[in-house]
Amino acid sequence: MRLRLAPWLLLSALLVTPLPAAEDPLLQTFLEVKAAYRAKRWADAEVALRHLLELAAAPEREPELPKILPAYHFYAAAVAWELKDEDRAREELARYFELQPGATIDPGLYPKSYCAFFDAQRTAAARVAPPAPPAAAGLPNFSTIVADESTVPAYSGSTDWPDTPVKHLLTEAEKKDFRGLPDDEARREWVFRFWKGLDPDPATAENEFEIEFYRRAQYADQNFSTETVRGSLSDRGWVLLILGPPSYVGRRRIARSDDIMMRLNPTNRSFVTAGDEGEIETWYYRSDRIPKALPFRELTYRFLTKQGYGNGVFQKDSRELLALEKATRLLRPRS
Repeated sequence: MRLRLAPWLLLSALLVTPLPAAEDPLLQTFLEVKAAYRAKRWADAEVALRHLLELAAAPEREPELPKILPAYHFYAAAVAWELKDEDRAREELARYFELQPGATIDPGLYPKSYCAFFDAQRTAAARVAPPAPPAAAGLPNFSTIVADESTVPAYSGSTDWPDTPVKHLLTEAEKKDFRGLPDDEARREWVFRFWKGLDPDPATAENEFEIEFYRRAQYADQNFSTETVRGSLSDRGWVLLILGPPSYVGRRRIARSDDIMMRLNPTNRSFVTAGDEGEIETWYYRSDRIPKALPFRELTYRFLTKQGYGNGVFQKDSRELLALEKATRLLRPRS
């Protein structure tokens, strides 16, 4: 049975105790998205959509996320369609149909061209997905490598520990707490307790979590480091440390259609132009590489390398950034 599309009902169902929209920032922001879309203010709609995801990232909204995301992806696709960004619209609808398979659209509320596109993408989503390229096309699957404690660095009690790769795990409160410790001995004890709290099997001599974390850091240092940035502190290092190796990796040169900054800032139209030299590296995570508690069947992380811009710079798509933040919280269930 197909579902009639009703993004407003999806969001209004989020509240345990209904509140007027003016009193709930999530609903207020969603109303802003709708109003901007109806008024054909596409840049305003994109800004409101990003704000919607920022609000959804709050820990207290976590149980509601599966209901928030369908409305977000639908309107993100609708706005992208109006901006003539068919690739982006297709991508957003693919994500929408992951969460709302078989949903239909009201042809009286949206342009005929978008309705036809919506129906075509629903049909495409219903097809069996093609198999992923072999894992060898991506980064190593560290889960198949025997654990080695030699990857874990010795710790002397240095005050700069929060600035090492562990910064990707630490909360701001923990960083502040650590920096307030009086001496090396107190800092060493704090670090010991930190890793002990993340040990998945305290009965064994090894801390499997710590070993895996530093194995990923070691790989990042060896493969992503530049003259100015240590690999495990880079954007690719950040994603690898939190999510592990992707299912596979793709690389290609910058194309005319890659207006990346437009996705981050609709008012900036000067970033990628025809003839620019650079490369986009894309990490694809299939469902077997995504934490089960995340409501995604696929994640796509893009890293741009371009002279004058940076090396492997994470293009912070709201969905992928939200998934990364939530995955970090899942690694720290006791925080």
